[in-house]
Amino acid sequence: MKILELRRHSKRSAPSPHLNQEGVKKARKLGSSMGVYDLVVSSNAPRAIETAVAMGYAVDEIIEEISMTPDYIEKEVTWGMNFGEFAEVIKQKGKTYEYSNQMAEFLLDFSKKVPENGSALLVSHGGLIELVTIGCFPNEDYDSWGNYLSTCEGVRIHIKEENFEKVKLLRMR
Repeated sequence: MKILELRRHSKRSAPSPHLNQEGVKKARKLGSSMGVYDLVVSSNAPRAIETAVAMGYAVDEIIEEISMTPDYIEKEVTWGMNFGEFAEVIKQKGKTYEYSNQMAEFLLDFSKKVPENGSALLVSHGGLIELVTIGCFPNEDYDSWGNYLSTCEGVRIHIKEENFEKVKLLRMR
């Protein structure tokens, strides 16, 4: 069994690309309870890299695929949608559906870098994580999953023999 933990970056004050002090504090607090990972990767956005570092992890790799959603996605989704609303867009089988499935395949391929019984932390962005998770688990009750992922929230995905086995939402209090 392999575990991929996808976390949304911590808080920033737009338009700054960097975490604000509250975001650093939040990431530090979360990181103190997270444990050890075999691999830590990040989006190329400063706020994502800074989140991993504030959590207490060195970033092993920057990955473009988890950096931002393609521009064409914004024609089909509105940022801030909940899981159920994202799932409804995906059901339309347009570009967002294709992207969601491509990202699920990307995660399976990425999981080959993780040792058996190992884990990886991926620090990325809201919207992207929801779309990826729905692509990995296409038959869930997304309405029960609630709102979009807030800062530092995420999902823990279990992969067994190159199959998505289970997912757990990781909400902040």
